[in-house]
Amino acid sequence: MPDRRRHFLTGLLALAAAGPLAASPATEEKLKAIMQAAAGRPPDAERLREREALLREAEAALAAGDAQTAEQGFDRAAMILHSADTEMGLVRSYMQSGQYRRALAFGAHTAGAHLDVVGGAALYAWLLHAGGQDAIARKLLADAQARAPSQPLVAGVARELASGAPHASGNMLLAPARLAPYSHPGHSAALPRGVRLVAAGTLLDEGRMALVPARAAAGGRRLWVRNGLGQLVPATAMPVRSDGGIALLRLGSPLPAPSMGSVPADVFPGAVAFAVAYAQTNDAGAAWPLLRTGFVGAAKGADGDRELDASMHQGLAPGGPVFDQAGRLAGIALPEGAGARLVAAPRLRKTFAGRVVLPASRDSGRLGPDAVYEAALLSTLQVIAAR
Repeated sequence: MPDRRRHFLTGLLALAAAGPLAASPATEEKLKAIMQAAAGRPPDAERLREREALLREAEAALAAGDAQTAEQGFDRAAMILHSADTEMGLVRSYMQSGQYRRALAFGAHTAGAHLDVVGGAALYAWLLHAGGQDAIARKLLADAQARAPSQPLVAGVARELASGAPHASGNMLLAPARLAPYSHPGHSAALPRGVRLVAAGTLLDEGRMALVPARAAAGGRRLWVRNGLGQLVPATAMPVRSDGGIALLRLGSPLPAPSMGSVPADVFPGAVAFAVAYAQTNDAGAAWPLLRTGFVGAAKGADGDRELDASMHQGLAPGGPVFDQAGRLAGIALPEGAGARLVAAPRLRKTFAGRVVLPASRDSGRLGPDAVYEAALLSTLQVIAAR
């Protein structure tokens, strides 16, 4: 193994204690199969043409929202040649099927095994940052910048990560290192021109309803919601009055929803929490949400609402869910002054009783931020409105 790659992998392993880098048995088996195939004879011209066809077909399947078919195509291409482009395709297939932890494990291999292709490191750093592992992401990206200081993708990712609320655009949306999901299946063509992101939302009630900031649903404008897998559906505001600044949307068709309970009682000041939302931008393109870790603050009034660390909301669209360390919904984040306010789950349960199912959970086992983020890919929504 070349010294440069050995040093990079050694550093990657040293960071493992701070980030979710461990591969699942299924991922380990797939990596083993790819490496064994790479140890054989180099593919001939015909096999390379077959690989190129497989890559095109897999990318088309991913763009159409068929992550399973895309994964199968990228798998077959990977058995022909051990290459970064196929592995980045697999990482994105896992993300578009909601398998964040598997995408991270495979992304770690891609970033370390293909140092000559900085797109793997850029994609991996982006996913780490999205899941709240910012320190690791910056370290890996700095190494990639040192290897390729003039590479535009790496420079663009570095600028976005430094902003604190990265948003992919331009060459960041090009395969194979595309830094966002595709919007599917074909719904993006149905959106009128001039739509924009107006808020984040929280999916509930087995994927049939969403809670969003009241301002986002005001005015009778046309609305759509989209999850972190790129799945987009129309939504309609329900005539429910809420004094907490939260409105209820009914989805035109159900979206897949994680099994998610809510805290049974108000979270206490000083508790660790995870806030998830999308970068605040007028761009209505599909994106992966961003997770922030912080602390719940003092009480705000008598309804159980709490202050939130301002850093948990800075640069993010309002209305995203906030989870406790057990992955239970603690409430919804709304901006307030220079900071943010947690509209508490018990208050939401009372306000929307009879309209939306928000079950309380007494399961207090702690989850890592990677597990919370994986569920949040489904439960955290972009709220899109016609201008």
